[in-house]
Amino acid sequence: MTKTRYSKQRELIYENLKARCDHPTAEIIYTELKKDNPSLSLGTVYRNLNFLADAKMIRKLDVGQTIVHFDADLSAHHHFICNECQQVYDIFYNDEIISNDAQRQTDHRIEKTDLVFSGTCKNCLKN
Repeated sequence: MTKTRYSKQRELIYENLKARCDHPTAEIIYTELKKDNPSLSLGTVYRNLNFLADAKMIRKLDVGQTIVHFDADLSAHHHFICNECQQVYDIFYNDEIISNDAQRQTDHRIEKTDLVFSGTCKNCLKN
């Protein structure tokens, strides 16, 4: 964790997120942790998730929805959002060709590429 005052609640939230691969919302984390931590508030979860995102310990995902998702996987990857069920999935894709193409089109220096794909996930396609 970063150099800041220790917070048991922050550690609980961070550990919960690190153990997941489902890109939860603050509400999902709150509901899960509240069972064993009755004094936990939703505001505390939001504040700590924002702190962790500002400290670059997690990703705050804006995938075009009104709800923000969180991801503890900081490796280079992109995301797919299902238009039907709103689930967010990881996509590991080498975006070097896209980044190089975009760089040739601008005088700005591109340092990071975040791609969000959308469509219908395989589970929703089955239904």
